[in-house]
Amino acid sequence: MSNTESANKSKLDRTAIWLSGLCLIHCLAVPVTLLLMPSVNSWLADTETMTHWLLLAFAVPISVLALWRGYQSEKSILTLALGGIGLTLMFLAVIHVLGESWEIPLTVVGVLLVLIAHIRNLTHHQHTE
Repeated sequence: MSNTESANKSKLDRTAIWLSGLCLIHCLAVPVTLLLMPSVNSWLADTETMTHWLLLAFAVPISVLALWRGYQSEKSILTLALGGIGLTLMFLAVIHVLGESWEIPLTVVGVLLVLIAHIRNLTHHQHTE
């Protein structure tokens, strides 16, 4: 067998080994995933709640500061009210005050109100420059 033939055979063997390994991992991953599903599901549920609180913890101070600064220059109660109501709805969603089924609608409406308030602030700031 020549060196070229040996090298080609070696590449084929290495490729076959990698493919076999990938196949083995894939085949074992499905049953292992199914076995771990309850644990993974619980972890995701806990992480989701923590993530919502973390995002809210960032959103509140940043939004309050930005909206207050905008209010000081624009004196728009509407902008401040939209942001405040939006943040309140987001908070109510995270604490499930109306139940988990209301979490998504409250969050979406709250985020949209906060977004509109920040757009109003930004638009006013651009017009005063």
